[in-house]
Parts: sequence; C-alpha cells; structure tokens
Amino acid sequence: MASNTQNNMNYQPGAQYMHALTLATEAAVTRYYHEDVFASAVQVITMLNQGMALAVENIGLAETMLEKAVEQVERLSERGYGGYAQAIGYAVHSKYFIPAGVAEAIVLPELLRSYGTKAEQQIASLARQTGIVAIDLPDERTTRLFISWIEQQRVLFELPDHIEQMCPQDIPDIIDDTLDAALHFYPTPVFYDAIDLEQFLAPLLASNKSKID
Repeated sequence: MASNTQNNMNYQPGAQYMHALTLATEAAVTRYYHEDVFASAVQVITMLNQGMALAVENIGLAETMLEKAVEQVERLSERGYGGYAQAIGYAVHSKYFIPAGVAEAIVLPELLRSYGTKAEQQIASLARQTGIVAIDLPDERTTRLFISWIEQQRVLFELPDHIEQMCPQDIPDIIDDTLDAALHFYPTPVFYDAIDLEQFLAPLLASNKSKID
C-alpha cells in the first residue's frame, strides 16, 4: 500500500493536468455543440499549455494556472460534459485508487482517433484555437497533430503507459462502471457498448503496453 501511495503522489501533478485536459477535450467534442462550453474548453487547454511553458522558469505560476484550469473544467463536468475517457478514468480510480488522469492519459488519444470524421472538425478547431496547432492545415492533419500532442503530454509527465495493478479478470467490472458513469454525460460523437470498450481498456493492461510511435 505504501508503494501505491508513493506512486500516486509522484503522478499527482501530471494526473491533474491530464484529467483537466481530458475533461476539456471531451466537453468540446460532445455531439451537441455549445459555444460557451467550447470556449471554456479552449480556455482550459490554453491555460494548461501555457502553464507547461512557464513551468521551467516559474513553477509557482504554472501550478496556479493548473489549479485554475482544474477548477474551471470541473464546472463543465458538473454540468454533464464528459465522455468515455473520463468514465474509464473514474472506473479505474474506483477500482485501484489511482488518479483518474493516469488512465485517461492512456485511453484519450485512442478514443479521439476512434471518432474519426465524426469529431474531426471539432478537434481541429480546438487545436487551432488553443494554439496547439498554429499552422493552417486540413482538419484531418490538424486532428492527428493534436492527438499526438496529447500523447506527448503523458510522456513529459512520465506517466505510465499501463496500469500495473490491472488484470484481465477486472475488465468486466471496469466496463460496467464505465458505462454507468457515461450515462451521466452528454452524447459523445460515437456510442460504445461493452464489446467496444474492451479495445480501449486493453492498452491499460501490463501485458498489452501501448506504445507511442
């Protein structure tokens, strides 16, 4: 237990960052577009990105920006804006008591890729308005660059690429908890059932480590 507690402490800043990034991104790509929600998601991701840039010279200011981003994005979550990555994060947290952002950091990129053209325009717009992708590129290319940027954030924070405690027999319970949590969110670009969710949970297993090209 002491080892797990220590790992959670080590993961905390990165897990908070990835949790806020996940909530903001999923709020921006719900099936129903709301201008104020999208604008809030842009603000959150912009703060997160700027905070990372400031961290080397002013860690205190970077931490303050992270706290503000988390507070703002939690309000979106309370209004029902979220998605499957957030639901998986909560399910994994409930099962193993590790920060939700650790699991979210692994599954969010693959979930966004799975949405394909159904969320491409929103993701590309999010990437441009946050300054993550400043070049005027086609939506498909811009979306891929934004997802790659998300993957890079996990690596920068040295978050794991799998959940050490997770084993195959836990998958059914985690899927049930994920589907229960997802019921409280606005409709996502694509609806997934238990069979679909298995493909997103597989990379969390130690035996199926996800790799970033």
